[in-house]
Amino acid sequence: MMCAMRLRMAPSLLLLLPLWHASAFAQCAPAPDSPYFFRNLAEQRAEAKLASDRRFYESLLSEQFSGKDHAGKSMPREAFIDGALAAKHDAAHKGYYAVRNFSLVEHRPGLAVTRYLLIEGDTDNDSTAHETWQREVFEVQDGKWRLVSVEDTAAPDQRGAT
Repeated sequence: MMCAMRLRMAPSLLLLLPLWHASAFAQCAPAPDSPYFFRNLAEQRAEAKLASDRRFYESLLSEQFSGKDHAGKSMPREAFIDGALAAKHDAAHKGYYAVRNFSLVEHRPGLAVTRYLLIEGDTDNDSTAHETWQREVFEVQDGKWRLVSVEDTAAPDQRGAT
């Protein structure tokens, strides 16, 4: 009797095994307050820049956004987006980016400050990479993390301070 029950259950267990196995290896999105979440936002912003995706920038940047250009001059939201998307990448010259040395400098409920090295360039043979240290401030607005400010900063002290 037990043997007959086991034989009837075996096919259904074999059908469930792939589902269990797949969920064991599935990746989740980063938690909304983790360093990985903010690193992911930095990478998505770099991808949006390469794709000239204005909608992504408009959804990420807060209405009160204030950025600073390479010379330290303050830029309002629209000017920052226009400047970021000014460099058009055509099919012949694909761009690339890398986010390195990412750190969550400060994090408390509703506020996060990040810092990282952004490396950007074109895959063109004569192109050189541009490296800038970015400092970003995020705030929760209307239940969503929004980028409030971005500025280029100096490289951190190489003796271990970030």
